Amino acid sequence: MLGWLTRLIAGASALFKWAFLVVPYGKTLITLVISFGAYAICFGPGFAAGLVVMILIHEFGHVIEINRQGMKATAPVFIPFFGAAIFQREHPQSALHQAQIGIAGPILGTVDATVPYVLYGTTHFTPLLLAAYRGFYINLFNLIPAGMLDGGWILAPVSKWFQVFGLGLLGLLIVFGGISPIILVFVLLGLPTVFARFRNDSDPYYQAVPVPARWAMGAAWLVLAVFLGFASYQAHNQLLSYLG
Repeated sequence: MLGWLTRLIAGASALFKWAFLVVPYGKTLITLVISFGAYAICFGPGFAAGLVVMILIHEFGHVIEINRQGMKATAPVFIPFFGAAIFQREHPQSALHQAQIGIAGPILGTVDATVPYVLYGTTHFTPLLLAAYRGFYINLFNLIPAGMLDGGWILAPVSKWFQVFGLGLLGLLIVFGGISPIILVFVLLGLPTVFARFRNDSDPYYQAVPVPARWAMGAAWLVLAVFLGFASYQAHNQLLSYLG
């Protein structure tokens, strides 16, 4: 019995190692399955499926832009209850290019959330509305300009003070918005980024970004934030009407 169990563990270990090292996007697949299981246990398989798909599409927006810029990054890695992340193997030499990478995720994620929302308008199939709402919320949250969240990268070339605003907003959401205290992790992880942004404010990495480009990136962030805020509000009200 012990020998059989040992062989089983060794086989599983070899399978995971093969998936991580050989299969393209093996890490994504394995961590996606783990996250799906965790979400399914807590919220049900329907919720879990919609959530991981929305997160995956969002992350691939970053990957596509990184590749477009001629750089490399890891495939998305899911982190249960924290979403997912990619790790850039190379970094651009301009805050504007990093901002473009940052905004690519919310742009593709917004399109991905809008599609089921539009389909819900014609089919009235409630799971589509639920998926759209989750997508709107995920991408709106990521626009908060704090730390490693996408908003922090998007608005980094615009002004260093957006980092302070973003951390303050996260704090207010925890205290008054009913957001899980687990978000404190984002606050703590974001502190070094805030300090670095102030410390390196005069660096050409930020200062060489042309003013029109700064305004354009700030305007793009604002348009996305307004649209996602309105869409989240609308989807939330529609869900309440359905439940009521």
